[in-house]
Amino acid sequence: MNKMVIVMTAKGGKAREAIAAAKALVEYNRAKHGIKSEVYMQALGGTLGTIYIIGEQNDAAMAQAAQAKIMADEGYWALALKLVDVIADPPTMAFLQPV
Repeated sequence: MNKMVIVMTAKGGKAREAIAAAKALVEYNRAKHGIKSEVYMQALGGTLGTIYIIGEQNDAAMAQAAQAKIMADEGYWALALKLVDVIADPPTMAFLQPV
């Protein structure tokens, strides 16, 4: 199973809001698009307030198809824009394949 990882860092004092916004986005994508993912927060090491959204995709084609649907979804964007005020920089994304 492949993993899609989105990484973002909450602004100082905004971790709770960033977690809530990320979880709302994940729940929306699960309900609307059937995308299974979870929200994690870095607890030790690294940058304090780093949040990870980790999801599963069968293959790269499936990930690209899901991404195309999400990018065209106004409901997704309404939730995603709530993250703008609570994260420090644009999130990064990686598609991981097992080796």
